[in-house]
Amino acid sequence: MKRFKLSLRLNKLSPYLFAEIDNQKQRLRQQGKALIDLSIGDPDILAPRGMLKVLCRSARLKENQRYALDRGKYSLRGAIKRWFRKRFGVLLSEEREILPLIGSKEGLVHFPLAFVNPQDYIILPSPAYPGYQGAAILAGARIYHLSLKEENNFLPDLERIPLRIRNKAKIIYLNYPNNPTTVLAPPDFLKRVVSFCARYGIIVVYDNAYSEIYFGRKPLSILEIKGAKEIACEFHSFSKTFSMTGFRIGWACGNKKLIDGLLKVKTNVDSGVFSALQDAAAYSLDKEEQYVANLRKTIKRRRDIFLEGIKKLGFEKIWAESTFYVWSKLPSKFHSSLSFCQLLLRKGVVSTPGIGFGSNSDRFVRFALTVDFRQLKQATALMGRI
Repeated sequence: MKRFKLSLRLNKLSPYLFAEIDNQKQRLRQQGKALIDLSIGDPDILAPRGMLKVLCRSARLKENQRYALDRGKYSLRGAIKRWFRKRFGVLLSEEREILPLIGSKEGLVHFPLAFVNPQDYIILPSPAYPGYQGAAILAGARIYHLSLKEENNFLPDLERIPLRIRNKAKIIYLNYPNNPTTVLAPPDFLKRVVSFCARYGIIVVYDNAYSEIYFGRKPLSILEIKGAKEIACEFHSFSKTFSMTGFRIGWACGNKKLIDGLLKVKTNVDSGVFSALQDAAAYSLDKEEQYVANLRKTIKRRRDIFLEGIKKLGFEKIWAESTFYVWSKLPSKFHSSLSFCQLLLRKGVVSTPGIGFGSNSDRFVRFALTVDFRQLKQATALMGRI
């Protein structure tokens, strides 16, 4: 029988971090092991009830059961325009500067296919959401990893990028509020990003999926920065803002030529977002502001309870500024995030090793605040004195 080999590009892809964690969880549960899952950012909180009613009602309409338009419904693009102007003070064109997506991950991964040729560089932060690495590999790009260091509050030092990389780079991925580190990007930093990328002709792919999960200072859109619309495409997610992870809907917005390039890719790989889901998403943006405020309060309370618990366990350097994650340096006697997370797993707590986000993060661990208060307290009790 003929043996089929994977393509070179797929062989370059490491096993997807969260798929591997999920496989390990399933094996343990099949063995009867009870687990508290603080690994994947998939909230246990129900999506807005009003949105669900709109979705069910809209799904019954025959016109919504047909192929969706590639650019998405005008009504959804209009809702995004209104929400973006109210939230960030930025005016977008619903005709050319907004594109609904089948989840922001889909757009983030497909985007390089529109603009990157073999041998072009993509600049990736490290640590970072693993999907960026996959996007670069699938596009056939060369990768330059730009370290996010603790001493620089996990902001990249753009001046450390060698000139030869700057001149060959097509894209830089940035993500603030940041997963996994939780830090925010100050205005001065975003201004430096826009100036730097405009100087070298680098596209900014700005992942703003966690823009509404904050506890103090409001996160910015890079499109608030003067000149950003010339070089930036920003991505947003209903998954995080409205706890709609399984629904798969998000959007891209920004420079119209960048949006057109992504649209051209999408017209060749998908047939748009389910139209009834677009109606439900538009409703959420227009009507569910209080839901988002309540979500923030819940996540903040969970964060405070969890931090109180782990600070007693030897965790001294902790970041939990935004998102629904806690990023922490390992207690001093531990040196491997993988072995540390395996230890927690034996205690019944699932976490994410820092090494999965980049090679320079092996002394860190990420916890997701995606279970209720009782389970968070139970998790810290199970972890014991480590």
